[in-house]
Amino acid sequence: MNDASFALSVAYATLLAGLTYNGQEVKVYDQKASNTATFPYVILGPWQARSGNTKDSFGQVGEINLDIVTGFVGDQSSRKPSVEIGNLITSLLKPTPTAEVLTAPGFRVWMTAITATLDISDELNTKGLRRKIITVQHTLTEI
Repeated sequence: MNDASFALSVAYATLLAGLTYNGQEVKVYDQKASNTATFPYVILGPWQARSGNTKDSFGQVGEINLDIVTGFVGDQSSRKPSVEIGNLITSLLKPTPTAEVLTAPGFRVWMTAITATLDISDELNTKGLRRKIITVQHTLTEI
């Protein structure tokens, strides 16, 4: 049985390539943003898997966090950008209730479900951060 974490990161990077918000590119980083990253951006969290094996197939069931990071200066705090970017991402990920759009090399990705969201605010010197973390569950079967 192969680990699906890298294949799933590739699938998300491919799905989110070219994502824009208000005409600005939303870059996607794998587990850690660059020190020079500019807002807004998305950090793909680690794949947290547990066995989903059956008698005749290798599988994994698990979750991945999509961390949407937006910033502001001074008192211009609003969670609207992180919420709207989150909506863009979830509409790409699940355009219809039964759609399965992720293609992970070597795996079939199915039973995609958004299982949780979390809004976080943070202050850094003269800048503020607004983050929205979306937790997505998948079932993957090795092909």
